[in-house]
Amino acid sequence: MIRINLLPIGRRPVEEKIRKEISVFFLLTFFSLVVMAYFHVGHTREIKRITTEKMNLEKDIRRYQDRQKQLDNLKKQEKMIKQKLDVIDRLMQNRDLPVRILDQLAVRIPSDKMWIKNLTQKGNILTLTGVARGNETIAQFMEALAKSPYIDPNGVDLNQSRQVSIQGYKLKNFNLTARIIVPKKVKEAEAGEEKKPDKKT
Repeated sequence: MIRINLLPIGRRPVEEKIRKEISVFFLLTFFSLVVMAYFHVGHTREIKRITTEKMNLEKDIRRYQDRQKQLDNLKKQEKMIKQKLDVIDRLMQNRDLPVRILDQLAVRIPSDKMWIKNLTQKGNILTLTGVARGNETIAQFMEALAKSPYIDPNGVDLNQSRQVSIQGYKLKNFNLTARIIVPKKVKEAEAGEEKKPDKKT
């Protein structure tokens, strides 16, 4: 079949130029779509990666928070145990203190002039009630008590002294308190015994 182009020769380059521009437009559009698709896929992957990383970080944070709570509980338990051990240490250090105090009292009480009726200890305060022949005997006993290494010399106080009659004798009923202390030498000796290594047999 024979085709005859009746268009003027001057219009042919214009049509070819239009066809080229249309082709270039479609090519650019296609290329733009490809680039956009590429970046979209890349961004989607990046978003998924960041989302996954965020979820893992949140899991780690929750796990570390649980461990921090456990650590805090362990610290509280450790503090309580230390407090209990301190109480036990103090009790062990003072386990024979009452015996020593009674021994000090027995040595310092003038048995022929003074009689102890009641002796109580509350904390580090020792309370004594009894009967003495007179205020002078009570004063001498208080001076002797203040010289004891287990009694605070400034902590011996006479709370009450009144005259009573017992079997026809005029005596003094008294009530006094004394503050108990642990001598420094005793503390150092006990600390030395704790640090002393066990002898090998």
